[in-house]
Amino acid sequence: MERYLIKFSKKDSAKYISHLDTMRTLHRAVRRAQLPIYYSKGFNPHASISIASPLSLGIESSCEYADIEFESFLEKNYILNSLNAVLPEGIKIIDVLHVKEKMKPSMALVEGAKYIVKLKYDEDIEAAKSTVNLILNAETIEIIKKSKSGEKLENIRPFIKDIVIKKYEENNLELEFLLSCGSRGNLSPNAVVELLYKKSDGRIYDHPEIKRDELYCIKNNKWIDLLSYFKGK
Repeated sequence: MERYLIKFSKKDSAKYISHLDTMRTLHRAVRRAQLPIYYSKGFNPHASISIASPLSLGIESSCEYADIEFESFLEKNYILNSLNAVLPEGIKIIDVLHVKEKMKPSMALVEGAKYIVKLKYDEDIEAAKSTVNLILNAETIEIIKKSKSGEKLENIRPFIKDIVIKKYEENNLELEFLLSCGSRGNLSPNAVVELLYKKSDGRIYDHPEIKRDELYCIKNNKWIDLLSYFKGK
């Protein structure tokens, strides 16, 4: 079998497709494109497709990754063009990489995610910076998180790697979040938006426009995007 890393985007109405339905959509696209996907052996065989990190409903992304295994070698442009021809509007394959060496699954490598977040803000840029610094300078930030076993207080400060103000004009605030993502820790960008609402006493407001911009792993103590990691950069 041959392994490929596929990078794709989810935009417009596709951002409302759930994680499981995204998996089903990719599987259907592979079948419609008549690509020779590899199936596991046994009584209940499964198509060899896995997505690196589930994306919350309602969030756009330009950096989704999936591991797919085929029974034989295929040219990357053939895979890319074949899938894009049958995928629904809003989902588009951006790049395809043939993974020749034995490497961990992408979902096991993900450590962080970058988000672009747009909000409204009634004060000046210096006040916005002060609000961000209140979060970044805090040693502990506890919020109530819900789980199947109930509610509990959790310190989310270690999961907030950075918050940067990228643009501010006419009360429109654009920020960049770098947050923990993956099996070793995961923080939703919506939790940080709620934190900004609270720390600014409501002066940062409006329903956020959120886009996931990249997924990262750590190599030699540095953040590196998944595609660059698999390319050996």
